[in-house]
Amino acid sequence: MSVNSPAPAAHPAGTPEFPRHVVTAVLVAHDGARWLPKSLAGLLAQDRPVQDVIAADTGSADDSARLLAESLGDQRVLHLARRTGFGTAVDEAARTAAPLTAEQLPYLQRRSGWDPVSRTWNDDAYDEPEHPFGEPVQWLWLLHDDCEPDPGALAALLRTADSSPSAAIIGPKLRSWYDRRQLLEVGVTIARSGRRWTGLERREQDQGQHDQVRPVLSVSSAGMLVRRDVWEELGGFDRRLPLMRDDVDFCWRAQAAGHTVLIAPDAVLRHAEAASRERRPVDCAGRSAVNPHRVDKAGAVYTLLTNTRGPLLLYVIARIFVGTLLRTLAYLVGKVPGQAVDEIVGLLGVLLRPGRLLAARRRRGRGAVPPSDLRPLFPPPGATVRATVDQVVSNFAGRADAANAAAGRHGGAVESGPGDEDGEFLEIEQFGRLKRIARKPGPVLFAVLLVVSLVACRGLLGSGALFGGALLPADPGASDLWSTYVSSWHPLGTGGTEAALFVCSGTQSNLIALLSH
Repeated sequence: MSVNSPAPAAHPAGTPEFPRHVVTAVLVAHDGARWLPKSLAGLLAQDRPVQDVIAADTGSADDSARLLAESLGDQRVLHLARRTGFGTAVDEAARTAAPLTAEQLPYLQRRSGWDPVSRTWNDDAYDEPEHPFGEPVQWLWLLHDDCEPDPGALAALLRTADSSPSAAIIGPKLRSWYDRRQLLEVGVTIARSGRRWTGLERREQDQGQHDQVRPVLSVSSAGMLVRRDVWEELGGFDRRLPLMRDDVDFCWRAQAAGHTVLIAPDAVLRHAEAASRERRPVDCAGRSAVNPHRVDKAGAVYTLLTNTRGPLLLYVIARIFVGTLLRTLAYLVGKVPGQAVDEIVGLLGVLLRPGRLLAARRRRGRGAVPPSDLRPLFPPPGATVRATVDQVVSNFAGRADAANAAAGRHGGAVESGPGDEDGEFLEIEQFGRLKRIARKPGPVLFAVLLVVSLVACRGLLGSGALFGGALLPADPGASDLWSTYVSSWHPLGTGGTEAALFVCSGTQSNLIALLSH
């Protein structure tokens, strides 16, 4: 069976819903065996099945390739290098799975004039249009290995496509993998400082408050439905963005070219955000695994500097520099030096390659749509101030260590409500943080010395007083200690009227008083 031949499990005998829309699902996997069973189950259980499916495994070190082959067949799985980026993998898969034609999908063709049952000719059939459901529209449905579409997700996406013929890119509503009601994205945009902006509150619950089909700057690559001709026209995702911000850049270029990007909130996907939450390594952004915060920072800077047009570019450059400086200081004060380094390295990694930026700007050209027409799709001025303040306060409070580092690109806190085997995975991640702390010599040495000190001085933890031949009698309480301090006579040696030397802080004085009981 070829890649383009119909699969019995994916194609019903009758005509599917929205028959003129031909969908090829492209699933990319990278060390995703933890999530793939549910992702594949969601894909194959769609109420409106896809007409074709192709998967790409990028050198997974786990059972991802085997799971794909068992569910889809060996002929539907591409095996790519481990450092292959998401966009490159989609390109390879789309080239392998060529568009399906009317010969392969008979319901797209006009009825035959010959009726084999009655063995007669039906001349009326020749008066029907060549395409009874309209001109076929080819779509690519991009899926991550850590996202699970609801059974009605594709039908909801195609319903929006059918009612909005101008739509070139349509995205679903994303919910958390563990908390099924927590919203992750209902469309996304980018602030002038580079922040990925969803307009949602932290851990906001889905109560239908965002369930309106509307234009947005971008949708996530997880579950993105894109017309194949638009994908080919724009050249797919930018190869300079191997993983993060590739969706924002692609949709921004589509908007500038005059295409429409819509969000279809009736289509729902659950997304684990495995890479941004550090639940698997990011291998496609360098010769070795890279911190996802650094990749995201570099992607944000690249996206802004290559797509911003006109005099606004100077303002964006200033915002990037000032924002990077402030975030770096906040990370340092919040004792997260690793993310502070990622901010600087991510920025310099883009700015020190001006040739790439200039070449990318030339490829994008001036665009068919004036930048002023796209302004409503960006966050309003000051919209990101609150999120920035919350992040700075979190850093000052010392909560931005491993928990926030693993909180994903939306900055959410540790998710709540995992069920069945997902709870085990979350528990594994929590123990992983403890293991990372245990590998640091400083905290381990402090803990060991603290335990040894407590054991050696266990006699001082209860009631009693310090005594010994070289110790002066201690005051029985804190008030007596202060009285001694302000007294005009001090019985030291032969006695004296000199002022007492205060060398202890208030906390130390109270501790001495308590130990002297």
